[in-house]
Amino acid sequence: MSVDLSIVIVNFNSAHFLPRLLESIAAQEWGVEGRPGSYEIILIDNASKGEDTAEIEALLGDPRVRYVQNTLNLGYGQANNQGFAVSTGRYHMILNPDTMFLPGCFQEMVGFLENHPEADVVGPLAYMDPLGRVMMPPNELPTPELVALQTKAQTCADAAERLLAQRTRFAFDYWSATEPIELEMLSGSCVLFRRELFADEAPFDPGFPLYYEDTDMFVRLRKAGKRLFHLPAAKMLHYWSQSAGTHARGAQYRERISARRYYEKHFGIDAVGVYEESVRQSMATKNSGTHVIPLEYEHVEAGQASPIFPVDPHHDDYYIEFAGNPIFTLAVGMFPEEKGDFSVSQIMWDQLGPGDYWIRMIDRETLKTIRGWVVSKSQV
Repeated sequence: MSVDLSIVIVNFNSAHFLPRLLESIAAQEWGVEGRPGSYEIILIDNASKGEDTAEIEALLGDPRVRYVQNTLNLGYGQANNQGFAVSTGRYHMILNPDTMFLPGCFQEMVGFLENHPEADVVGPLAYMDPLGRVMMPPNELPTPELVALQTKAQTCADAAERLLAQRTRFAFDYWSATEPIELEMLSGSCVLFRRELFADEAPFDPGFPLYYEDTDMFVRLRKAGKRLFHLPAAKMLHYWSQSAGTHARGAQYRERISARRYYEKHFGIDAVGVYEESVRQSMATKNSGTHVIPLEYEHVEAGQASPIFPVDPHHDDYYIEFAGNPIFTLAVGMFPEEKGDFSVSQIMWDQLGPGDYWIRMIDRETLKTIRGWVVSKSQV
């Protein structure tokens, strides 16, 4: 018997997130064609550790959950293809386990596809914190041109400033959007599409062991004339990269394999050379400490209490970027609701380990940096 929506969750050592995720799915109120929507959950475990399997088995009382236990880690893409092969929904959702839906998310996503036949794939706005104040980074499509600029920006101040301005504009437009916007790619943590898109092939190329498998899918869809939309009114929480983080070194190695495959497949063998040069340059500048930093920062020492950053009252129309590096790659965004001095929420601050973090205050009109800080968080 078919359902309206199939949800495929591939788990790898992240089962502790699943109870909250399944609760948030069950709490969603949504419908199609004037009736409540029906759904199925296909949970595929990619050979997680024993304690993870035990946690999953404790959740299997829900008859809507079908559980598939792989004896080997088949990779994210291939495991998702497993789920797609046995799913029945006319709409199909690919979902990370380290997520949780906020109220109304399903209705926004399914409803948009129902009411907009020109749309093929949709994705929600993801937050990093449960308060819904810290927005996850947008996903910019990797191209040889972008990689070449990133490489040059490591040693050239003009290129670094150009790259920062380009990324700032892209992120601001994404975070400040109040209506659906069409993009070249979405976040692979949660995407919803019409099942008919993959009538002749599986969603993922199994040749990607980890990372780039979703990027490859989006590029293939765009080449086929399909349209992808980001829906800012659909909201979810994403704890971000929890599965990959359980085996960081292995994840980095597999990412390199996937990157080479992606660039050669879509841009040719020369693009692989552009990517490899970027990796070599990154390692060289990291080891020598010579990476160009396009901004100036004030240093702040902090402990377990979230630090407070002074805001000039003449600059009250601003927003905040927060990153784990001084060039703000994969920065999260915050639009403070109150004027005056700013602080990161204590909930978010508690999630961060000791180390250095970079924060900058940006003028919403000019998108210029007003002030920047590097915060050193101590162990105690």
